[in-house]
Amino acid sequence: MRDIGCETLFGNWLEEVEKTYNTDYKYRNISDIFKEIVSAIDNADAVVIEYTVPNFSSSHQINYALTKKKPTLVLRLRKDNPHYADSYLEALQSPYLTIKDYSRENYRDILQQFIGISKAEAGQNRYNIVLERKQKLYLDWAANKYSKSRSALIRELIDAKLQADYFYKKFLKL
Repeated sequence: MRDIGCETLFGNWLEEVEKTYNTDYKYRNISDIFKEIVSAIDNADAVVIEYTVPNFSSSHQINYALTKKKPTLVLRLRKDNPHYADSYLEALQSPYLTIKDYSRENYRDILQQFIGISKAEAGQNRYNIVLERKQKLYLDWAANKYSKSRSALIRELIDAKLQADYFYKKFLKL
């Protein structure tokens, strides 16, 4: 298995947090820890959170990352907690959120796919398009009818196509 290069995409701030937790509990500064976590998320291109054991801190990190419109992967170890039917996460509706159950055998594949998708989705680009008259007429009508920009409508159509495209998903895993 090749290296997936997480540290180049995601700042690895866990070693610093580990040092903080290994000190005497009464001397840790929760305010500093909070600021470090928020700063790490602010500076990240994407966020990966292990969430097998749900807790307030991780829930806050997930919500904060989503409000900052950061692609966010939430991983849960399948063998440790097989029932998530009523999980708080399943109620979240965000295009930036990906929830995956993982095992020791497949976590690298899940991370690779997430990284590929995150790279593909990073940023916006301007693209000029030439349409036939009937396509432009539809786009103008739909923009008015659905109160959406023409760009939003085109993005929705392309997103629907790419979600269904097996070969594109395979390409992203490479």
